[in-house]
Amino acid sequence: MQLRMAKANSKSQMLGENLYPLVDQLEHEHAAKVTGMLLEMDQTEVLHLLESPDALKEKVSEAMDVLRNVQQSSSPADQLASLSLNENLVS
Repeated sequence: MQLRMAKANSKSQMLGENLYPLVDQLEHEHAAKVTGMLLEMDQTEVLHLLESPDALKEKVSEAMDVLRNVQQSSSPADQLASLSLNENLVS
């Protein structure tokens, strides 16, 4: 990885490109969301996750706990508001 020479946006993208496949193996259904959550951490911590499968598993588990808590705490009105009105319309 040529991380030191890359700009901030490029660094995040490079980390994400390396992190996503690893997260996808652990949590396929929510891999993109979890990867985004992990990329909000300090870059040195993300590098550690890339090098340590055990640390990555722990952080992915924590991220999934957060996602589950958010999903459970949202009200039915919030869930209805998030539905697309254009889904499943018959033409």
